[in-house]
Formats: sequence, structure tokens, C-alpha cells
Amino acid sequence: MEQLIKDVRGAVYVEFLIAFMPVFTMFLGLIQLADLHQANIIVNHSAMMAVRSAVVILHDNPAYYDNVEMGKPTGKRLDEIKRAAMIPLLASRSLTEYKVNLPANPGGDDTKSSFTRDELVRVRVQARFHCRVPLVSKLICGAKSLKTISAEAALPNHGVSYTY
Repeated sequence: MEQLIKDVRGAVYVEFLIAFMPVFTMFLGLIQLADLHQANIIVNHSAMMAVRSAVVILHDNPAYYDNVEMGKPTGKRLDEIKRAAMIPLLASRSLTEYKVNLPANPGGDDTKSSFTRDELVRVRVQARFHCRVPLVSKLICGAKSLKTISAEAALPNHGVSYTY
């Protein structure tokens, strides 16, 4: 029995097992954080693409948008703005359930009814991010492994000043 207590064979193996799990968990956490940061960049790009399309589409020819009045983000005009926001979001399988709105004021949730020339157009994009890396998804994204990422972009509306 005394011989077993003094035996040190396998000590390195036990130390490896003790040290492996924290290091492995840290590595998985870095992967999840990198994925979250990538999704944040994608949502910011999506907001920028949506506002760029909005300043073009809002004052485009009404014949292309079921004769909806220029400057109003409704109907086909709003659908096209949402589609411009959706295209970058397709780059990540972790991003789902996106929302696009054109707030009337910074930080507001109501959608503005009409935009005039030289007015600042804001677009807010929100998307749900699904944490998918095992062991750390609950640590980084909470109990449901979901996080909402939002971004806002703004550009001046230099729409056309002539009638179609």
C-alpha cells in the first residue's frame, strides 16, 4: 500500500486533465466571441446598405413602386429597403429574425411616415444572434443562447427634386 502512495507515474496525465478543461473552455469562448463580433460587423453593414438603398428608393419613380407617393417608406419601397438590409445578413447562419425600421427620431421605434429632400434618413436593423458553440454559449449569450444585435445608420436624403 505504501508503494502505491509513493508512485508518481501518471501524475502528468492527471495534471493535463485538470488543466485541459479550462484552457479548452477559454478557446471555445474565443471562438464564440469572434463569431459574435463578426455578426455585429454584418449587422452594421446591413444597416448601412439599407440606408443607402433608402436614400435612393424613397424618391425614385413611383411607377416602379405601385405608384406610392415619393418619400413614403411603405409598400414596395419598404420591401426593397428591407431586402437591401437582408442580403448582408445572409452571410451568417447565426443571424435570424431581422427587423428593419426607419425611426422618426434617434432612438425611437416608430417608423417615419415621409421623408423630404435634404432630411437625414435613419435606418435601424435588429437581428437575433444564436450562440452555437458548446459549453460557452450560455455564458456569453445568456440562458436561451440568444442575443439581439442592433445597428443604426444615417445618410442625408439627396433625392431627386423633379417630378416623374
